[in-house]
Amino acid sequence: MKFMIATVAAFAATAAALKLTEPKENAKWDLSQTNTIKWDHVDSDPETFQLVLVNHKTGGEEDMTIADKVKTSDGEYKLTNFVAAPGSTYSIKAFGTEKTNNGQLAESQTFSVSKSGVSTTTTSTATVKPTSSGTPATSSSAAPSQTSNAATALGATFGVAGPLAAVFAMLF
Repeated sequence: MKFMIATVAAFAATAAALKLTEPKENAKWDLSQTNTIKWDHVDSDPETFQLVLVNHKTGGEEDMTIADKVKTSDGEYKLTNFVAAPGSTYSIKAFGTEKTNNGQLAESQTFSVSKSGVSTTTTSTATVKPTSSGTPATSSSAAPSQTSNAATALGATFGVAGPLAAVFAMLF
């Protein structure tokens, strides 16, 4: 009898736990715009959790962290300008990150991404000019540019480190 009561209580607790209610099944998201992830929660859910965008593509899942330490009590999260390839096999997963409440908490229904957001990075340039004392003087500038995640992942965007290393190499 005690086992049956404990089983029913455990089932009731999991049935009423965190539930992702948006995106809805077959929704179409343009990730260059603002999209809203919504959820219902109960008091036993963790105070914060992690949101992950999952592409259930052929050959395995691709997980992309949207946000860490999302407040459960907020009930929604606004996702703006997120970079992911268009496709029709996406879902959102919520993961508990607390010691006593971790692992997958919930998963949304499957939806489509019709358009990706754009990754913004900063590129830098440096100029070395000789001065009257013979010591090189450097000047640098930075300007925002738009690149894809692939360019950044391959190291095509070096930031300030590349030009500074070149200046030091010339000095020594």
